Amino acid sequence: MSKNVLITGAAGNLGSAVSKKLISEGYSVIGTLAPGHRAPENGVDFYECDLTDEKATQIFFQTIRTKYQKLDAVIMLVGGFAMGTIREVSSEDMMKMLTLNYFTAFHSAQNAIKWMNETTGGKLIFVGAKPAIEGGAGAVLPYAISKSAVIKLAEIINEDKNNKNIQASVIIPSIIDTPPNREGMPDANFDNWVKPEEIAENVAFLISDKANVLRGTVLKIYNNS
Repeated sequence: MSKNVLITGAAGNLGSAVSKKLISEGYSVIGTLAPGHRAPENGVDFYECDLTDEKATQIFFQTIRTKYQKLDAVIMLVGGFAMGTIREVSSEDMMKMLTLNYFTAFHSAQNAIKWMNETTGGKLIFVGAKPAIEGGAGAVLPYAISKSAVIKLAEIINEDKNNKNIQASVIIPSIIDTPPNREGMPDANFDNWVKPEEIAENVAFLISDKANVLRGTVLKIYNNS
């Protein structure tokens, strides 16, 4: 029986690469789309959901539970980026990043954990950020703070003894080689960046049975950037 994996943001550049990899390995992939966006025809079972909305996320999980017996993994790729230093950011700037990066992950993980605890457990993959763990956060304060919260959430989930065979891991990519990033930084050395397909390979490993022995994994996927 194939395993069921939910990828939030499965239609994005990274989400598409991860979806393609997992489908090629026999997974059944469920994906979320922001309301009003068109689903690509790539073999993913897409659903519209505003993951920043607590109630909408609950309804989405209730919907997919009517179709899927269990959920083996959730890969939380929805998020965003923003610049700003302590001298210029507003509380609105901070909340925007917290809502997009932290609360989308929190809502997804919360509902997934409830489901996984009723079955056989599962794996949660969060996305952190290099400035959140290695310095250089001064110019991207709202982004770094929100990603720090995501990393802490994974840590707390792993510490929770009430969870049933649930394993939380964090991937931390540096600059991802995507068309928008190339357009935004045309003079950069793209060979130093991380390809979406390389991240997909590592995600596939983390949700595989081979990674069952890992605990508290924080995987730095930097290449040379």
